[in-house]
Amino acid sequence: MKYINIISLIIISFIISSCQTNNFEQENDAVFKSIKKTYTLNSDGSVNYQYQHKLKYITHYSFNRAYGESFIVYNPKKQKLKINKAETTMANGKIVPSPENAFNEVLPRFAAGAPAFNHLREMVVTHTGLEPECIVDFDYEVYSEKGYLPYLNDNVIIQQNAPIEKMNIIVRVPHGTNFNFKLINSEIKPVIKEKEEFVVYNWEFNNIETLSHEPNQSHDQSFLPRLIFSSVNMIDALKNLYTENDLILSDDIKNKVRKRIFGKKNEINIIRELQQIAGKEINDFNIPIEHSAYSIRPLSDVWNSNGGTNLEKTLLFNELIKYIGFESKIILAIHPNTYDKEVGNLMKVGHPYVSAQIEGEELILSINPNQNNNLIFDINDNVIISIDSENVIFPDYVNEVKNDVKNAISASGMFQIDKDGNFIGNLKVEVSGAQSPYLNYLEDNSNAKDVIESIVFGEMIKDHQVIKFDNKGCEIHANIEGKEIWKCQGNYFFIDLLSSSSGIKASHLRTLSKERKTPLHLTYPVNESYEFKIVIPDGFEFVGPEVQKEIVNETGSAKVFINNSNNTIQVSKALKIHSQDILPGEYANFKTLMDLWNKNNYNEIIVKKTTE
Repeated sequence: MKYINIISLIIISFIISSCQTNNFEQENDAVFKSIKKTYTLNSDGSVNYQYQHKLKYITHYSFNRAYGESFIVYNPKKQKLKINKAETTMANGKIVPSPENAFNEVLPRFAAGAPAFNHLREMVVTHTGLEPECIVDFDYEVYSEKGYLPYLNDNVIIQQNAPIEKMNIIVRVPHGTNFNFKLINSEIKPVIKEKEEFVVYNWEFNNIETLSHEPNQSHDQSFLPRLIFSSVNMIDALKNLYTENDLILSDDIKNKVRKRIFGKKNEINIIRELQQIAGKEINDFNIPIEHSAYSIRPLSDVWNSNGGTNLEKTLLFNELIKYIGFESKIILAIHPNTYDKEVGNLMKVGHPYVSAQIEGEELILSINPNQNNNLIFDINDNVIISIDSENVIFPDYVNEVKNDVKNAISASGMFQIDKDGNFIGNLKVEVSGAQSPYLNYLEDNSNAKDVIESIVFGEMIKDHQVIKFDNKGCEIHANIEGKEIWKCQGNYFFIDLLSSSSGIKASHLRTLSKERKTPLHLTYPVNESYEFKIVIPDGFEFVGPEVQKEIVNETGSAKVFINNSNNTIQVSKALKIHSQDILPGEYANFKTLMDLWNKNNYNEIIVKKTTE
């Protein structure tokens, strides 16, 4: 009986696997029958990487548009590329090897306009004999010379744009090598064996669904299954980025910077000028860090070539700040899912910022000269590490601004409309946390007007008064006037209710689908509320809608109250979403709240003209 049960389980597993495979081929343009990635760290420090796949083409789109070619980027000065196999087994079983003219080297697109990286090459392999039901067998190796890569590492997203029936990731390191890994959003365990002078780690994944391209996913893709591994820890990985000599500013840099900031006394204005220099005037070289050998070029080379990677430009910005006399350092903000101090991996992990003491307080700065606010609230939920291994401790006020008000916006006011649709009124706006444009305010106090402009057009603001503006948030009052606030259709007039561009609008959500497979990412947690009184003129009457709706669930809450009393319309709206990332299991709750919030009838009021 025991053996019968075992055989039954095997048969059931085979049937389930077969069904999954059949579904893959019925529902997709192509299917990877297998993918195998093998990494070998040799005892002399050189690295071998071998990639193999068998890809079955299902539709004409798969070979005409999606998978007709394969691309391999490498550095021919330090790496050797070997194509082991590139052949197609056609539907009738005929094998078609790729001819010599199927292999063509070009400059990688990301290296265009970046002379310092024009030595890189991209091998474009054009697969031949493609048709529905054919299978391409592709196998190549890249050998990296000793000293080129400072350590062995990778950041492998398991899912691809086509489903995968079987994937193996194999890592071979010499005995005694420090090797650590972090597998995210997957429970697969590696099989670890000793073979000759190597310890071999083998992860096997089966029946992997295709990548989902739903809108409003997080840019860091921390929700995807991925394997991150490295032969060094994070401190050692950071030490390999640069030497102290790489950070030396030339006399030419110093002289030009001094001229640019001459006469500027406001510290934020100086910072803005440095952001302009490092962030905008120096061109972007969008070179993945693995193709710069996990290091930066000397800052003098960055300056002389008038271009740099984001990390190089951020390091230059930091050194310029220190040269002017401010205290600053480079920090990395890394999503908690992808961080492990023992896994020294900088590929697609984290984002560099400058933490500087400006105007007597700590500001988190990017190289963007249009940065409006202190980014300290944006990155506070990440793991923050210093690039020079110093401790990073944020000021107390950051933790005082709790998550539920991390991005809080509230507005209240009274507006009186005349018979021509013109109006006058007053408006109070309060903003706390991430969306408060504190840097703009420090640069020029008149920029406090921006807070009001997030709700009404600038030409409507007649005057404004700053009640409070500090590192936590602000409160601004304004008198406003406008013409023809309503839209006319016959004797009916439609008035759009005011709302802030800094609330849920900041996430630029598209039309919400019925379901989601991946987490929906909001730019910020949401906490916005509005309290308005709108007085309509004699000869008009409120015709709707009167609303009293409120929904509270585990994801947040939404409230819409609209009523009328003696031609004074009272509006009370509030939306609160607790988290930036809405998991698929929470999405139905989120959509329920947003459906109430976005309903057209609840975002306008309608009045009717009753007398001429």
